Amino acid sequence: MSGSEMSGSEMSGSARRNGSVRPRVLRIITRLNVGGPSTHVLIADAGLRERGWETLLVHGALEPDEVGISLDGVDLPLRYLPTLVRPISPIADLRATASLVRIIRDYRPHIIHTHLSKAGLLGRSAAIFSSRAARIHTFHGTVFRGYFGASKSGMVQRAERILGARTDRVLALSERQRDELLAYRIAPAALIEIVPLGLELDRFRGGDRRAARAALGIAPRTVAVMALCRLVPVKRIDRMLRAMAVALATAPALRLYVVGDGAERAALERQAADLGIADRVTFAGWSTDAPAWYAAADIVALSSDSEGTPLSLIEAATAGRAAVATDVGGVADVVVDGVTGIVVPCEDEAALAEALARLGNDASLRARLGAAAPERAVRYAAERLVDDLDSLYRHLLAERGVKL
Repeated sequence: MSGSEMSGSEMSGSARRNGSVRPRVLRIITRLNVGGPSTHVLIADAGLRERGWETLLVHGALEPDEVGISLDGVDLPLRYLPTLVRPISPIADLRATASLVRIIRDYRPHIIHTHLSKAGLLGRSAAIFSSRAARIHTFHGTVFRGYFGASKSGMVQRAERILGARTDRVLALSERQRDELLAYRIAPAALIEIVPLGLELDRFRGGDRRAARAALGIAPRTVAVMALCRLVPVKRIDRMLRAMAVALATAPALRLYVVGDGAERAALERQAADLGIADRVTFAGWSTDAPAWYAAADIVALSSDSEGTPLSLIEAATAGRAAVATDVGGVADVVVDGVTGIVVPCEDEAALAEALARLGNDASLRARLGAAAPERAVRYAAERLVDDLDSLYRHLLAERGVKL
């Protein structure tokens, strides 16, 4: 069963059970595309409902080149808001804010928790005008640089500072992200807490490598490098391709599998051809069987300019795969350099190429790093996420004198 869409009257009445009112959480996310934030919010709402919370998840429109996360088997109250879109769009943004005001007034939440930049800006703005609920925002990444020009970036920073001062808690996914929020003066230090991602990890454990490689057509002697991501500029697959072209000169068994899709795909395919490595790169598109790709991989690679905490690296660690990654966002919380993988400076393509070649030529090193990786993934279990949010929400409501 997929998530259930709710009307206003259903929302306002859903929290009443046998005459009592259960605590209500309104969660707002920009869109439910394939990726860590969408997985995170679905797990959070499902777990909180098991603990007695009422929830409603409001989500906006996908971008044209995005794939929505599967809602098969998801039985959660959802509300689709088509005017909530990722790009800056004054008319759509005003309409979305007005719709959010109406939803908030109908649902009467005790907690309003927003995720991703646009939902955070519009959702918290709507909450200020329409509710006394506790306001929380999670930064799954930041858009302070690398996404917009200088003028728009400055506007986003100023808006985040205004809202940050009016938010009860700002949540970061990692210590490094918390430091970034402090550096940009997004919120006072006392209001910023770290709540890492939470994922269902069991499905990535114990994969059958031989069967997965056979099913995916990966030859036994190939050293398979997997990059699982949206094909958008910030993921810098262009950097990965240039590094692969260099690494192949000394590690010819390497082959790159790019699992994902997006607006950059055609340009990246042309780049691979121009670099003379088209026969060593497979653009696989989106897959519904990510565990099979992790089982088949020898190395999981990430070349981004910016990240929150990368879902692919957590999943890779759970599967026991060595990682190569640029040192951005929460990467260092997942990948311990020299212990579970190799972390390289963001702009250093030579170091990225060297790391790929080193692991490509050293099976024993790959095995050692991969064997140490699962221990790093344990802290990202779904149960821990639900524990953290349940505790935080109850604490905030207790501060307000709400008895649960």
